[in-house]
Amino acid sequence: MRTLGLLAGLWLCAAVQAQDHVGQPVPKYVTGDECLFCHREGMAATWQQNAHALTIHPNENGDGFVLGARPPARSLKEDGYGKFDLLGADKKTWDKEKFELRCAGCHSTAVDPKTHAFSTSSLDCYTCHGVVPENHGSDTALVWFSKRHDNASKLVVSICGQCHLRGGKSRSSGLPYPNNFVAGDDLFRDFEVDFAKVDDPDQNPGDRHIYRNARDVIRNGGSVNCISCHKVHDNSTARHRFLAKGPICLDCHNASGPMKDVKKYAAHSALCEY
Repeated sequence: MRTLGLLAGLWLCAAVQAQDHVGQPVPKYVTGDECLFCHREGMAATWQQNAHALTIHPNENGDGFVLGARPPARSLKEDGYGKFDLLGADKKTWDKEKFELRCAGCHSTAVDPKTHAFSTSSLDCYTCHGVVPENHGSDTALVWFSKRHDNASKLVVSICGQCHLRGGKSRSSGLPYPNNFVAGDDLFRDFEVDFAKVDDPDQNPGDRHIYRNARDVIRNGGSVNCISCHKVHDNSTARHRFLAKGPICLDCHNASGPMKDVKKYAAHSALCEY
């Protein structure tokens, strides 16, 4: 029986690895509003202050939207369903295509592969948790990032890397964000990432850290992944601080002195024009 259980587990793992939504229609999924019906305690209390919930948010005047949780930010205005016009870097002209061709995949949820229109502005639960089965209440192992899910490192890196591996490109669409990635897919089947950026002296420490961890998992089978250190819902670095120190820490921390003192750097992105 134990052997059968092991074989069943291996089969399920293979099934998850085989998941692929590249270029397909956006699947039906449970929206964040539906999730909050049951999850209104705990995570819901702080989610609106989380950077992932602020990738797009209303401006102070209530007459438009802001792209980006932190400065530098850009202004947006609605242009039909699932579309935004983006204010140019000159702060004078509005571009009708730049948001959908550059920004939509990481700042909004469920971008249609054909029209590039998004289903929800900002990041909904679906972005990280994927298509959640209706019966997940009785079996939380069905939900990505739940404590009972196996959370295979390669697929965890795929989920986080869909946005955080900046500089990647979809082979099928040519766009700088994944082509209909769904949690549980292997991001790297279609999303091309240059891991040589780890050794680029011009790379900022934050991006280098992400590329290094992804490279270790994808190429070397490393088991430490993003959620080993980061507790996303809580906006907390507690888990990060309690981990044993290793070489990867030196991407952001100094080799000597207090660990709370991190290397100062400024992130720049030609894609995002900052």
